[in-house]
Amino acid sequence: MTSFDNWLSQLVQGGQFYRLFEHIPDLMFFVKDKESRLLMGNHRFLEHCGFPTVEALAGKLDQDIFPVYMAEKFRRDDQTVLQSGKPLLDLVELFPTRDRLPEWFVTHKYPLFDSNGQVEGVCGIVQNYEQDKEDRHDPVIKMVRFIKLNYASSLSIPELSKQAGLSQRQLERLFKKRFRISPREYIIRLRTLIAADQLSQNRKTITEIALECGFYDHSSFTRYFKRHMGCLPQAYRKEHSV
Repeated sequence: MTSFDNWLSQLVQGGQFYRLFEHIPDLMFFVKDKESRLLMGNHRFLEHCGFPTVEALAGKLDQDIFPVYMAEKFRRDDQTVLQSGKPLLDLVELFPTRDRLPEWFVTHKYPLFDSNGQVEGVCGIVQNYEQDKEDRHDPVIKMVRFIKLNYASSLSIPELSKQAGLSQRQLERLFKKRFRISPREYIIRLRTLIAADQLSQNRKTITEIALECGFYDHSSFTRYFKRHMGCLPQAYRKEHSV
């Protein structure tokens, strides 16, 4: 066991991390090693990811928990922190909520050093970005909430722009600046994640789920699903059905 492992073990057993992060409202905290394996998280993080204990979480990779495109981004960010030895702050990204509906969260990642000053891990804090009361009148946040309520409907960017009181160009620019993706890509990702949940939770046909989640047809749904989830809908259902 390395000095870093010994130090981390003492923190976990002594409860210091828990005392620091367990009682901060709406905050999730996690620790990973330099292979991006999760080592621990506070109670809110465990609950959010569906694990009863730290022991059940330990050793898991993001790809064991999250969709492919999320896991790949999380790992890239981890590697940036590990290689630079510097934090990555204000990472705004989609993250599944406890009720499985994806929302925007902001993440801050920091390097963890051993006694010799070598980077041996990453820790991070995650908070919900959409629940910020100061943003309740923000046209982009309002638009995100509108999309979440109407994801199954036909959503056009020009119509969304009118809803937000912005030009289409303004909406695209503000959305990309805030979330790093276009409104259209957000709609596709949201629909895909909701469809993935439906595939695991009920026995409706894939075509029924595709149409109910706002996709044009079975073919387009399959194409987008494979791109974001890394497998075909039928394979996902087989692996994740409850």
